[in-house]
Amino acid sequence: MPSKSKAKGNSWELDVAKFLTEKYDGTFLRVPSSGAFVGGKNNFRKATLDQGQLQSKKGDIHPPQDWTHLNIECKSYADFPFHQLWTTDVKILDSWIAQQHDVEDVGDLNLILIKISRKDKWVVYQENLGFRSVRSLPYKGWIFTSWDDFWSITENIDLVKKYSTLSIIQPVVV
Repeated sequence: MPSKSKAKGNSWELDVAKFLTEKYDGTFLRVPSSGAFVGGKNNFRKATLDQGQLQSKKGDIHPPQDWTHLNIECKSYADFPFHQLWTTDVKILDSWIAQQHDVEDVGDLNLILIKISRKDKWVVYQENLGFRSVRSLPYKGWIFTSWDDFWSITENIDLVKKYSTLSIIQPVVV
């Protein structure tokens, strides 16, 4: 039986997969035993996997087959040091960003989807991709915004699909 924190993370990954399946009318699945199969010290495995195998091992969500450039990390935690976003480095967020970079390939759309217990849900994405939000905070080249703010904007929904199915992301100059 998994630990409470692992079960909590698995539940969030399942919720995200269900949300994306409904949002995009395609099948998104939680990656079984996700977590560093090709990240960190296991990065060498990327050289031995074909594109389909690699896509099924990157991140926490396995997207439809033609979404070859979507890289999602799902994080469910009891707390988050929001106050540090304005004043100092946020070590936990830095580690999540590093996890994204460990498994990413050129042209990948990296999204970090966060759920904080009894607070809210959040989306963290790389800046200069043309995503919009009403309220957001910049952090080291990434944007931190609320879940509802991000997913309520049709242009963001369209851009996620566009970037995930293209061969190379073209940053938008704002």
